[in-house]
Amino acid sequence: MPWSSPHHLPFAGAVEAVLAEAGIAVDRGEWEVHAGGSAHIVVNVGHRISVRIAKNPTVCGHVARRTEVLRRLPRFSFGTPRPLTGVVVTNGYTGVGLTWVPGLPHPPGHVDPAVLHRVLTELAEVDASGFARFLDKPGQHWGGHRRRHVLLDEVIPRLLPRNQEAALRAVSELAALPTVVPSLVHGDLMGHNMLWDGEELTGIIDWDHACLYDPAHDAASLGLWYGWDTLRAAVSESVYERAQLHARTFPLQAVAYALHHDLDTAQVNQAIARADDWIETNLRGAHA
Repeated sequence: MPWSSPHHLPFAGAVEAVLAEAGIAVDRGEWEVHAGGSAHIVVNVGHRISVRIAKNPTVCGHVARRTEVLRRLPRFSFGTPRPLTGVVVTNGYTGVGLTWVPGLPHPPGHVDPAVLHRVLTELAEVDASGFARFLDKPGQHWGGHRRRHVLLDEVIPRLLPRNQEAALRAVSELAALPTVVPSLVHGDLMGHNMLWDGEELTGIIDWDHACLYDPAHDAASLGLWYGWDTLRAAVSESVYERAQLHARTFPLQAVAYALHHDLDTAQVNQAIARADDWIETNLRGAHA
């Protein structure tokens, strides 16, 4: 949600430095500040620019690289944020100005499967060879090449004992999937990052975790948000089945993210509680 008063914000100087580089002068009263994300504070200024401010040192270290990804993304049938400024560091805050992308998130539930099919197809067709070095590694934000061991050694032991077997099975069955040729995936294709005008997809934002990986990972996000029946009509049966296996580990990944970004104890415990609730509702009953 937007903050009610943007006049006394510790990162305001960084926002104003980004706006100055973009040649935009706007009173703080016209800022729309969103601070709910785990990695960035976003300040939308009119329909002209979105300023992203990194929330922690880990994110700061990736801003320049991820901005380059946005610069090099091809043109899609939907909009994507494009850099309007360089990376600006002011008063300890790191920020960048991006084009504002119109639209609003669609509520969870059914959309036209053809739109989801088009998104996944366009991503799969991207030749990322020219910017692969700027992309994240799969799961980089919560474990990287060690991600399976992070889930096994650091996450599952924190779950309720009665849920650990189901979580272990979810991780093991995903790891046992045959390897597929990786393609460009968004990495966080949940509904809050897909913007719509009615039934028209206008844009996809937050490409921080874009990587070369199994496209079923993005399909899993779509299934969780728009419904599995909708996804089934949008993808092949093999992608659908892989997506379901990916989705079963998402709550565990959220715990790993909280641990690896040094979130406070309350946030870590909240992620663990959500993972336990997910397993109770979706996994243990399925194997009862």
